[in-house]
Amino acid sequence: MSQYSLIKLSPATVVAVAIFCLTGCDDPAPSEPPQDVVASLTHEKPFHERRWLELKDKIAPGAWLASREAGREVEPSDPNAVAIRDLIADADARYTEGARMIANRAVQVQEMLAERGVSEQPRSIIEGLISVASLGERAGFGETCQHYVTARVQGLSRDAALDALRRSPLPAAKPGDER
Repeated sequence: MSQYSLIKLSPATVVAVAIFCLTGCDDPAPSEPPQDVVASLTHEKPFHERRWLELKDKIAPGAWLASREAGREVEPSDPNAVAIRDLIADADARYTEGARMIANRAVQVQEMLAERGVSEQPRSIIEGLISVASLGERAGFGETCQHYVTARVQGLSRDAALDALRRSPLPAAKPGDER
């Protein structure tokens, strides 16, 4: 039989062969694997264990931070997720970065402070930085975070670091900061 032999078969024969091949297995199609299996197969961690929220991630920043706080996945309608979402929206009205970057920066600040023995949650970081910026100020959140970390590393308490930020103009956003 040559490589073109199927071309010479009648359409009815081709259909019969196709049906035979398709019905040769009577096992049902596998159901969707559990999310933890998908995560392990794709080498993705559950959202509450991830260090960063990426553009492609299908989770709201407030739900992501609430999930990290809870140590488990939290629905966007969870009261803690809603509270953090509202905080992020307030920060978004005061700073140039958008919600995802505000959430990521708050986690980054948390990690930088933890490296120096200072424990502070992202929610608290966002709350504090909201308190130092006026509505519509449009300062740089990332740059303000850097000043906050520097003040904390120099030994200032949380309140003293925030007071220092209130006494001076907040740093402007760098060109290209994500909206």
